[in-house]
Amino acid sequence: MSVHTTHWNDTETCPFCGGELADPGEGFITHIGHNSECRSEFETWRENVSSDLGGTWSG
Repeated sequence: MSVHTTHWNDTETCPFCGGELADPGEGFITHIGHNSECRSEFETWRENVSSDLGGTWSG
């Protein structure tokens, strides 16, 4: 998945690189902490959706 993709179908893999995650929650956070490219993609994605969610999500 890239930042332009709208669907993430497999929560066991990173939506940006397809790498396997230890789990879909903390495993994803750990993954983006170790992978700068995925972290950058995630930050761009978060910026893109933050205005859609307004003040309801601290992300």
